[in-house]
Amino acid sequence: MALMTFGSIFPIVPAIIKALVVGKEIFDVIERSPQISSPEVGGKTEISLGEGIKFENIRFRYPTAPEGSRDVLSNANFMIKQGTSTAIVGPSGCGKSTIVQMINRLYDPLEGKISFGSDDVRELDLVTLRNKIGYVSQEPVLILGTIRENLMYGNKDASKEDVKVAL
Repeated sequence: MALMTFGSIFPIVPAIIKALVVGKEIFDVIERSPQISSPEVGGKTEISLGEGIKFENIRFRYPTAPEGSRDVLSNANFMIKQGTSTAIVGPSGCGKSTIVQMINRLYDPLEGKISFGSDDVRELDLVTLRNKIGYVSQEPVLILGTIRENLMYGNKDASKEDVKVAL
């Protein structure tokens, strides 16, 4: 009887091992420390754009890019002026989305400085910064749920009237 029981368990052992490996990978992600965080003490919570958002001598390559691959941005210098609309155009892979992700500090440049007015973006409180910036991707991403729930993902405190205006 014991051999029959063991024999019936044996086929699921590979699935159990696979689940353990996947579980470890999930916990590794949950427990990792982010490379980008708010300043240790006194991150600025008042954000002033001044003249705008300035990119100075920015060099960037994705952290996962193979060693020796070319930079996505190299010596990039430009300003996004406050109160204006700015279009960033170019072929796929030239860094358009990366620029927006760097403004949100999802990535930091390898070299150079990004400024909001006179403030280096690295001096700003991350939560405050990310709450102040809205971004609409070229590829819409919807979460599982209703259209209203997807809209509320962007602003959890939106009223029914806010949702109507957004639609």
